[in-house]
Amino acid sequence: MRYRFALSFAALLLAACDSLPRDAAGTTERIERTHAMRVTVLPGTPDAQPALALVGAYARDHGAHLRLMPIHGEHAHKALEDGEVDALIGHFAKASPWQADIALSKPVARGEPDDKEHPVLRIARRNGENALILATDRLVAEGPR
Repeated sequence: MRYRFALSFAALLLAACDSLPRDAAGTTERIERTHAMRVTVLPGTPDAQPALALVGAYARDHGAHLRLMPIHGEHAHKALEDGEVDALIGHFAKASPWQADIALSKPVARGEPDDKEHPVLRIARRNGENALILATDRLVAEGPR
């Protein structure tokens, strides 16, 4: 009897983990539903193409296209936190003051600089959107497709 209960309980646990990781605010589901991933390239990011290619690959994997959103400066960070955009592409330092509020990827198309204050090309995602964060981190680690 205990054995049967343990197997049933284990099956329930596995079923509950089936769709992990999840996005707390449902970003991946919205991207799939609307067929659009909203991305802002921060001004002063002339080398954004490698990061755009990576988020473009993510969007295609989810049946979507990129929708570039022209938002500038502090408004871009607020738009990301509020879920108005799905990702920011720009230069961020590893020790960025935004690190506590948004999830920064490792550097795109280069290694991590020794100086934690040196900004490099990264993809910023909304905290809690764990499926999006994990998938885009994998793409950054794998490099260009």
